[in-house]
Amino acid sequence: MNDLESQLYYQHLSPKEVAQQVLKATCQFYDADWCGLIQVDLDLNLWTPFWWFNAGATDKTMLLTEEYESAEFLDRWVQTVRKGIPMVVPDAEATKEAYPAEYNLYQRLGIRSVIAVSLEPRPVALLAVRNPKRYIQQTSMLRILAYVLLASYNEQKMLNRLQMAYIPTSIQSSKDIYVSLFGELSISTSKGVLKEADFSSPRISRLISYLLISRKNAISPQEITQTLWPDDLDNPAKNVKGLIYRLRQKFNLISDEPLILSSASGYQLNPELHIMTDYQRFDELVSSAVRASSIINKVDILKNALDLYHGKVLSSADGEHWLIQFSTKYHLSYMGAVSELLRQLDSLHSYDLLNQYAMKSLTIAPDNPKAYCWLIRSLKAQGMNELATNELAAAKEHLTTEEYGEILAFGANW
Repeated sequence: MNDLESQLYYQHLSPKEVAQQVLKATCQFYDADWCGLIQVDLDLNLWTPFWWFNAGATDKTMLLTEEYESAEFLDRWVQTVRKGIPMVVPDAEATKEAYPAEYNLYQRLGIRSVIAVSLEPRPVALLAVRNPKRYIQQTSMLRILAYVLLASYNEQKMLNRLQMAYIPTSIQSSKDIYVSLFGELSISTSKGVLKEADFSSPRISRLISYLLISRKNAISPQEITQTLWPDDLDNPAKNVKGLIYRLRQKFNLISDEPLILSSASGYQLNPELHIMTDYQRFDELVSSAVRASSIINKVDILKNALDLYHGKVLSSADGEHWLIQFSTKYHLSYMGAVSELLRQLDSLHSYDLLNQYAMKSLTIAPDNPKAYCWLIRSLKAQGMNELATNELAAAKEHLTTEEYGEILAFGANW
């Protein structure tokens, strides 16, 4: 077996390619028609094929299995995974009376017999062989093959982690989680960063954001679905569980701790983690600016606050009813902080910074008349009258008549 392992790793194959050879060798040894690595989440009671080899002419794995499968009625399998002992079913027909739910799964997947072992030392997955024609009671070889496969599985996880962007300076320990919601969602840990685009579904971003904003101890799947997707109430428990499962598959690339825990009451953020958010930091900085002892200190604090804001909270969900009040609160607070910073920069005659922050704020909040006022003020103060005229025309195009009138009235200060 050492020779096999050496051959596979010294051929410079990718983890997936190594896994394919191991799975093929497993199929051949047991004379089986399918062999696969199955990821298992014991908390959510879900499983899904990760890598597999199909010996037949047609691979129906994705057709026969759903994106994630429930293990809720597979008590024997769950206990097997937890205890790390082999699972041997020599005759699926024999389970028909005693384990009907298990039997139904076998029927759907074309299983007449099956053997499986956990990938040790941590039961993160199973190596399963479908319809072996020989050695069905010999699980020792399957354990050896599972050990080789575990190395590829761990290497693949490491490669996935390396693809993540690196961490912000605010992360100090493995328990620290920094979540940005302004603009697009991103989650940072000591191991890396997950961005909104990394998730397989926009619903995952909404689910995370809702749990962060609500800050409840636990929220039921029904409440989550009714709040976020009121027109989609078909089987909310299953749908939310599927989203949590997919989130965990991504989040475990950057953390050894789960972000969201499940209980009989529903789902909640992991209280063992120190979760920080950009909107909380924004609040702290704005409050500190009010208490600042000097104009210089106030300007520095406000600049730090504004640099956090990259757009409305979870911009991809802008306008959705559950987010409107929260998002509007911070957008108005941002525009207020912008106006205060620009006013202070003008008092310091810092026209370059005044121009810079006014322009930047208008790319984020083009509906802010105060930003136009101070931008035009900075241009005129620097003798750039033609540019000031162009910005005034742009303001007239973007703003309401009343807001444009506010700019004209402000013009007395130019």
